[in-house]
Amino acid sequence: MSRGFMIILILQLGFFIHGCTTLEYIDGSSKEEIKKFKLAGYGMRNEMEKVRAENVNLQRQIDILNILGKEKQRIIDENENEIAGMRGENERLNEEIKKLKSENQRIIDENENEIAGMRGENESKIARIRGENELLNEEIKKLKSENQRVKYENKSLVKILTRQKETLSSKSHALEKDIQGLKIKILSIDSKNSAEKMAKKLRAIGYEIKSISYAPRSNFLRNTVYFAPEFEDKAEQLVASLGGKTTFKPLNWPSVFDLIIVTGENP
Repeated sequence: MSRGFMIILILQLGFFIHGCTTLEYIDGSSKEEIKKFKLAGYGMRNEMEKVRAENVNLQRQIDILNILGKEKQRIIDENENEIAGMRGENERLNEEIKKLKSENQRIIDENENEIAGMRGENESKIARIRGENELLNEEIKKLKSENQRVKYENKSLVKILTRQKETLSSKSHALEKDIQGLKIKILSIDSKNSAEKMAKKLRAIGYEIKSISYAPRSNFLRNTVYFAPEFEDKAEQLVASLGGKTTFKPLNWPSVFDLIIVTGENP
């Protein structure tokens, strides 16, 4: 638009200048008037030069604006391409996000199913353990009851044993007193060693030994207890204390001893 305007303006100025020179004598103008008119034409030429220079500057600016417009368009195109690329990348990322959400939901569902299964299994275990605990509690109750019964029986048994011990102790003291008054003699068939061993054994259980000597004969196979009349029960007690193959017989000869013991070869 500005370029067309400038061309029309230049054509009009040219026609005006040259037209005035041609018509200077026709219109009856004087030389002075023609001179003034020429001076005005020179001014117009200077203005035209200025206009041309400005037009050049304007053209340069227009060229610069065109370059800037192209650069702007290039930047816009690049930005649009970049935006398009970013949109594609965003769409790809959205797809990845969808996949990740789906995978995450799948994992959550699996975990919930696994937790539900574990809960069921734990509940079964808990129920089984509770049942076992109930059985154990019943067994514990039975054991406590049995233990209480045993304690009661033990107390009763302790009382019984205590009474028996007291009875035995009393009998033992009575027996001890009874056997301490006995007159006992020990005869050995070989040497005094066997008689002394017998005496040591009898003294350990409370008997008093009055005499140790040799037997008149040596054909006694087992320990033999001879008892005076009325001392048969004491002889029987002594045989029980000696044990083994010990036997007892009545005294058939006069003696100051109540019991006479002869050591044998196989006591």
